Amino acid sequence: MKRKLIWTLAFATLGACLISGAAAPAHAEFMFGEETKGVKVSQNESDMTIRLRLQPRFDFGDTIKSKDGSSYASESDLYLRRVRLELGGSLLTKTLTYNVTLTADKWDKAGNTNEIGVQYAYLKWKADDAFTLTAGKEKLPYSRVSLASSSKQLVIERPVSTEAAKKVFGKTDAYYQPKLAASGKAAEGVFAYEVAVADGWQNGEAIQTNRTVFKAAPLYAARVELSPPGWVEKSKSDAHLGKGQHLTFGANVVNQGSIEYKENGFEEDRTLLGLDISGHLNGLTAQFEYNAWEVDSTDPAVGASKPRGWYAQAGYFIDGPNIEPVARYEVYDQDSNAADKEEKVTTLGVNWYGKGHSLKVGANWVRHEFDNNASGRLANADSKDLFQVQAQMYF
Repeated sequence: MKRKLIWTLAFATLGACLISGAAAPAHAEFMFGEETKGVKVSQNESDMTIRLRLQPRFDFGDTIKSKDGSSYASESDLYLRRVRLELGGSLLTKTLTYNVTLTADKWDKAGNTNEIGVQYAYLKWKADDAFTLTAGKEKLPYSRVSLASSSKQLVIERPVSTEAAKKVFGKTDAYYQPKLAASGKAAEGVFAYEVAVADGWQNGEAIQTNRTVFKAAPLYAARVELSPPGWVEKSKSDAHLGKGQHLTFGANVVNQGSIEYKENGFEEDRTLLGLDISGHLNGLTAQFEYNAWEVDSTDPAVGASKPRGWYAQAGYFIDGPNIEPVARYEVYDQDSNAADKEEKVTTLGVNWYGKGHSLKVGANWVRHEFDNNASGRLANADSKDLFQVQAQMYF
């Protein structure tokens, strides 16, 4: 009865949003006007833009395990998926920019420890379009869907394989780590690149079961992107809301080697390769990405593992009601060296935009299917179903 009631309330809420969107005045692009860009304060050549983002989230379905751990149990959870306070702008000159972003993700989510952290803290010096130097904590340059802002996602959650890939090169906040990077664009954005060096795994971090890091070589990462003339993406997004066009081919490689264990004389190397293609034409948007990584240890007790993952997703923005049906299919092989380790995920949903990405609501149905030896498979359950509703207020 509780589950039926939750489904009814969720669909009723979504329906109300869609009806209200459809009832928007014909002369308005969005029901509540154009997207907002924060509050900006300036003094001489320096300025600061302050932005706040909230993502209230409601999950229900197979979110927990049964008491005996053999199957999934139905439960609901209401929490704040993301809370972000962003401070950024120019410092002394327009060519020197900065960003500090505080985060409080998954606030009050069941089982989560509520903490405030620093997501970004960096300086960028732009010599010209072809060369920008970045120093500080920012994303490492790999995974197309992860490089796009979470404020502009097509689907509520990112793919399971890319989320796993973000944890390959460090114990804590591995994808967002201090780096020194050079990046730039040529031929009006037809070619773009970034190369970066970072710490990756560091002394004292638990890298394997009963294995901690003694020391390691630096992490190196590189990414290149190519676009046809006239099809350059102005800024990375999963959802362009019916405006413009782009087509981008991306490739990246990340490596950290000579990661020595404290407990013995063994060590491991880690390498990740990725390929992706993304594009949109007016309301239609589509994206494909493939990532493969290898953990190769000289310790016989650890051995080698080779996870692989790919996804394809698409959406279509319908102008007027400002709704966007979306779909994604993904396959994550948790270790291609072992048999029956695949997780397959199907996602169907719809987004409604009341003020562009400044005010929107998304609803997704997500089905996970697990092979016999995959993590997530339980004794009496080889699949699970989730329903997610998430709003975003970004001002």
